Amino acid sequence: MNEAEFKCHKSIDLVIVLDSSGSITRKQFKIEKKFATGLVKRFEISNRKTNVALAAFSQHTRITRTFQDNVSLKSVLKAIDELHYEGTASRLDLAFDVVKFTLFDTRKGARDHTKGVKRVAVFLTDGYSTRGVEFTKDNAAELREKKAVHLFSVGISDRVHKAELDEIANKPHSKYQLFANLTNDSFRKEQTEHFAKIICES
Repeated sequence: MNEAEFKCHKSIDLVIVLDSSGSITRKQFKIEKKFATGLVKRFEISNRKTNVALAAFSQHTRITRTFQDNVSLKSVLKAIDELHYEGTASRLDLAFDVVKFTLFDTRKGARDHTKGVKRVAVFLTDGYSTRGVEFTKDNAAELREKKAVHLFSVGISDRVHKAELDEIANKPHSKYQLFANLTNDSFRKEQTEHFAKIICES
């Protein structure tokens, strides 16, 4: 890695959730996975620093990594690779339940946020969930208030429902949101690095 590239050395439990619903194309899902790969490489993955949990949602939410799994960058990258496209309904509400009740459960590997470990969840989606904005608003608020999670949203297509992405992300939205390049549905390296810095410093 280039020495000038950013690397976060904070203690963070980082959940990344990818949208694999029918409103997302297979190409866009691959872009999500590429973004997640680039993002986690900006963090020091270890037992004392950053750990990563991963899931993808459509009609169902599939977990490929929890905080209990072997802590290494190699295992995180393998879990990203194992995320698969489903292409059916967009049950973002069920994904929130998985994040809240499973991934951030201290009995299942999540660390105690009162002991200096920051909790972060990044949702990659176009914002067109099956249940709608109100469900997203309530779920996001509960994650923030009851689980002390910093929430980020990433718009992964040129057709996003921004109102729903706004409900996911903390405020100010300009800080806690990121959008793909509208011309080619991609993320620049500089965007990913800047986003990692915000996560690290928030």
